Amino acid sequence: MRLDRIGQLELVYTEIDEEWSFAEGGHVYGILTGRFEAGELRGTLHATNLARQRPDGGFTPKLRGILTTPQGSRLFLTMDGISIKDEKANPPRRIVTMGITLWTSDPKLRPWNDTYLVAETIGGRMGKS
Repeated sequence: MRLDRIGQLELVYTEIDEEWSFAEGGHVYGILTGRFEAGELRGTLHATNLARQRPDGGFTPKLRGILTTPQGSRLFLTMDGISIKDEKANPPRRIVTMGITLWTSDPKLRPWNDTYLVAETIGGRMGKS
């Protein structure tokens, strides 16, 4: 499979809870804001993330949010994936791969309802910001 770059996604935590530890791993909850651009679709994003930590240290982020375009259209957005520590990086960072789905009732943006996107990102700092 070959991935073509079609856009850009920037997210920043505005609020994040400390990790909640459990015997089988842990959880982290946070609120994010940012921007999304893919082709003619662009806008601001507001989302929450409940990421489960696996026993091996990887996380499985689950983001749910709203993408609002400059024209006022709104799309519901889901992002699910995996976040692993880049052991070679200094300073520490995470490599995140996520699948993205969107849906809206706006007739002009309905083609996005049938689109599945894959995001590959490299996170900067790890931990609470």
